[in-house]
Amino acid sequence: MVPSPTSLALEVLPLALGAAVSPLLLVGQVLTLTAPGSGLRRGWCFALGSALVVAVWAVLGLATGAALPARTPGPDPVSACLHLVLAIVLVVLGIEMLQRPEHQKAAMPAYVAHPLRASFLLGMGLMVANLTSLVLFLPAIQDLARSGVSAMTRALMAALVSLITLLPSLGPPLALALAGSSGRRSLLALSRWSERHQRQINAALCFGFSIYLATSGLLRL
Repeated sequence: MVPSPTSLALEVLPLALGAAVSPLLLVGQVLTLTAPGSGLRRGWCFALGSALVVAVWAVLGLATGAALPARTPGPDPVSACLHLVLAIVLVVLGIEMLQRPEHQKAAMPAYVAHPLRASFLLGMGLMVANLTSLVLFLPAIQDLARSGVSAMTRALMAALVSLITLLPSLGPPLALALAGSSGRRSLLALSRWSERHQRQINAALCFGFSIYLATSGLLRL
């Protein structure tokens, strides 16, 4: 039985929201927007670099999901195993993050010769390094690929999952474009808080969603 768009959304959107919780990307984007001589163009280049990585993830997720058996009524051992394995991966990532001596800081590239290219590469590099987002994004996209919904619904939901995942990259330049100086002050405050608590946020994300994936996996057996 093909799941309804509503039930499918309830399965994949929580994973997308978890993938969007990325202090590293948020701090990197705010640093890009507030660096001396920076502007919205650098922020959009950062977002474009991140979007390219998410697009590659989406293609990989759809391709691997399509190669797996389609979902059928009753137990779904394929999806259950994937979710349980990724839950274990998140636990390992969470433990590793708690053992780090200090929070990671987004290293800003030199803006002398090619500032827009540097911003693009920074956005791409930070998204590639964002393993927690990848671990949550892939099962969401694979569930879409195996769901049996129409191609249009699958494409729209994949785009929505990708946009939610990109919120740390897209949100700051949008906030600056819409809110101006007040948006800049709010972003700086949020960025400083995220940077101070980056390790705890990421670890809590890993442990919380490991429970979510493990529960989801067990319910599909």
